[in-house]
Amino acid sequence: MQSNLFLHPLATPAWESEPAAALRLATRSLWTTPQEHESGAPDRRIIHQRALFTQNPARLDRLAVGWGPGYHKCASGQERDAALDVVVSRGDRYGWHEVGHLRTSVAQITEGGAHLDLGGLMTTALVAEVRRAATDYWWPGWNLATTGLTLTGELDRTWTPGRDGWLTEGAIDTRGAQPGVTAHHTATEVRFSSGHLAVGFRLKSPSWSHLSIDQDGAGRVHDNLLQLPRSMDIVRSGVYPSGVYPVMRDQNADYLAQGPRFAGTDGVLNMGFLHRDYEGTTTVTGSTVRYDVTIPDAGQRYVLEFTVHADRIELVAERHSAETRRAWQSSAWHVALDNRVTPPCALGEPTFRGETGLLTGSVSWHFPRYGTLMLDGGENVLWRSDSVRPLDTNTLELKLGEEPTPFGDYLLPAGAHRAELTMRVASPTLAHLSDDTPVPVRRALERHTLTALPFRADTTTYSNNGASMHCTTSLADVSAIAVQLGDAPGLRPLAWVGDSLQRWLDGAPSYGSGTTSHGDHRLEDEYVHMAANTLLAMGRYLAASGDEGWFARNRGGIIRELADMLARDVDGDGLIESTLRRGISGEHQWSTAWSDVLSFGWKDAWANAVLCEVWREWDPVLRRHGETDLADRIAAARTALIESFLPTFLNPETGLIAGWRSLDGELHDYGFSIVVAQACATDAVPLDRAAEIMTALLAAWSKAGLDDVRNGIPLNLWRIPEHDIGGVVFGLPMGGYQQGGYSHHGARVVVDALERCGMVDEAEQVLAQLCETIGDDSSFGGLGSGRDWRMADGTPSGYEGQLVEGFSVLAAALRRYAVPAARAPFTPGARA
Repeated sequence: MQSNLFLHPLATPAWESEPAAALRLATRSLWTTPQEHESGAPDRRIIHQRALFTQNPARLDRLAVGWGPGYHKCASGQERDAALDVVVSRGDRYGWHEVGHLRTSVAQITEGGAHLDLGGLMTTALVAEVRRAATDYWWPGWNLATTGLTLTGELDRTWTPGRDGWLTEGAIDTRGAQPGVTAHHTATEVRFSSGHLAVGFRLKSPSWSHLSIDQDGAGRVHDNLLQLPRSMDIVRSGVYPSGVYPVMRDQNADYLAQGPRFAGTDGVLNMGFLHRDYEGTTTVTGSTVRYDVTIPDAGQRYVLEFTVHADRIELVAERHSAETRRAWQSSAWHVALDNRVTPPCALGEPTFRGETGLLTGSVSWHFPRYGTLMLDGGENVLWRSDSVRPLDTNTLELKLGEEPTPFGDYLLPAGAHRAELTMRVASPTLAHLSDDTPVPVRRALERHTLTALPFRADTTTYSNNGASMHCTTSLADVSAIAVQLGDAPGLRPLAWVGDSLQRWLDGAPSYGSGTTSHGDHRLEDEYVHMAANTLLAMGRYLAASGDEGWFARNRGGIIRELADMLARDVDGDGLIESTLRRGISGEHQWSTAWSDVLSFGWKDAWANAVLCEVWREWDPVLRRHGETDLADRIAAARTALIESFLPTFLNPETGLIAGWRSLDGELHDYGFSIVVAQACATDAVPLDRAAEIMTALLAAWSKAGLDDVRNGIPLNLWRIPEHDIGGVVFGLPMGGYQQGGYSHHGARVVVDALERCGMVDEAEQVLAQLCETIGDDSSFGGLGSGRDWRMADGTPSGYEGQLVEGFSVLAAALRRYAVPAARAPFTPGARA
């Protein structure tokens, strides 16, 4: 039986002796527009390709499709999906040529799958492009393209090593460095340092060995932000079946490259990670490093001259080519970064064409806890940002004189191409603060406003962080910040809210959102809180932007989502319910709320408190657009919700708002501070009763010993019994993740509720204390650090290490201390 050539050798039991060198696999995401046969597809969407490259021609017989892993939307249920529309193309030195098109149906997949006969095709490069899927339809996911296709044939596994070229060291003289810059020369590198940055350059290869920045200029530049290749990871999870992971053989290892890259459309990899088919020289004069690099078989020559100043790096870059070339991957300069140190985010104007992640114009390259490099390069330059989550790596690459193609690769025109670029340590100003802004609040805002805006270029949506997936529920907190900010070159916080919402309306999946393979419903019917948060962000966007064209283009989807939310009130009391997640003790269902591993269900106080605000936000928006009938329905629903809220959720024994009331009528109250505050910050609770409830909450805090919230606010004050847990936190002590973990997540509403109830001093204290630990970087960390949740003693007990909701309190800080200024005319997000 033939093996699947789309299956990476490291995923097989015989991995140790598997000759993998002759085979390279890749998965690529790209923007596309509807083809003739794709009636009803969005104007723009992201699809995925699975690519195979071989050193010697392979014989390819058949491409088969069947059920496989789908887009990961929630750990409570693993999705399955299948490719229904696949375009297959072979590559050569000059580009791509379609060799087959497979169209099938769910029925055929269910009956046993479908296949495309490739007829013994001989080639060194093949790409299968998945354009439509069974579950995620127009948005087939990375998981599906990577593991849902079977390619059979015969592979010539003989392998001839490529050239092991090194640069020749010319004159190395670090005397006369720029003012404020010191140099250190070792056997393999020269490193320049100042109070603001440190950059190391390898001498025998064109690449950085070290990069670090310090926004404060205090010389804290010892942490290397780069992802440096390592041979082995111990006990690493993933496709690998053993306990020692050979990173250098990973199918994504090409992304670990530092410096120029080039791989042709014929499968030849000339330059990249561990590939050195180049020649040239390195010279150093003062704090200027000059690489002159020629890649003979690629027909490319790069001259890269870096000059390190105290606060910036200047780069004069040239690309010379005698002929026009087509490239699968190419970079004048590629940087791989370690998300375990910090998850960076490249913020700029997306192009929405070709391979995802392309940015044009000014780019803010933000490193949470370290600072920002402002990138400027002119019209001849494109930047590209990508996140390679299996390797904890984010990348940024410079493309010089390159043209993205609709296929997702690049055309490199012949001739000489030149650009002068600057990478400056700086902090863009998106809001001006009043003179009386407290020091910790000012520092949190000046240092971390960009941290609170993780708009991933490769997905064009706000995400958990610059290296994580997107959850549309996060848009509630992000939009509360974005509506108070202005724009700056390459930075459009409010427009990016619109772009993120556009994806959602166009059917793109996200965590807790979208279609599911587990039933004839959407995940919004399970995660009703997340749906409410998304609609709240949409109402804010339309109210703040005045983007009439956006409403007109999306009217059908908007009306559908609002009507679906109204329909979730299944018993007519104004409160929405989830009929799928019932909240009953002992059923161990996952959540209807943001706290996804707890058994919130049926009538969710958190979701309904948000919904009260949603209906208030949407009423004037709909009336402004002439949708009076729907506005009247929403107004009536809001009135009913307010009348039902306290009788349903107030716990007379504690004086607090409970988390949820399950289908069996039981009230589940574990001292959920954020739920209480969310309710009391809105009209769901009348003002006089809200003051009583917030007083009771502060008393419960005091009884629990919580008189200082710099460590964060516990998700629950009292232990949640195992019978009300859906997963993950079974057996954890108090303070472990969502079992009473302290965090800054969603804390904006605590300040809002205290202010609404007239508790101004208490609100100011909570705001200042939370901002103090945001400003000193102790409330979050790199991916895997777990610092986004802490135990009572500060021990990390959390999740990824950084989540966008951890900065929600900045919205309250801006409301208090941002100086009102005339907003520049709003420019909506780019259209395809």
